[in-house]
Amino acid sequence: MATPQQIYDETKTRLDLNIAKLQMLQKDIQEKQAEAQQLMQPIMEDQGALKQLEKLSDVVQTVELK
Repeated sequence: MATPQQIYDETKTRLDLNIAKLQMLQKDIQEKQAEAQQLMQPIMEDQGALKQLEKLSDVVQTVELK
């Protein structure tokens, strides 16, 4: 049977590992959010350009299936 010290040590190690993993995930999330934010301006510009081009009679719209 594990001693109270062993249980403490195992629990402390698990806690430390979980905290480190959480911090890494939070950092990854922040990086992904910043990356997504950087895409917003080009997306809006492309949407505006397409909207203007759709008004031209010789432009054929294509539909992509995802």
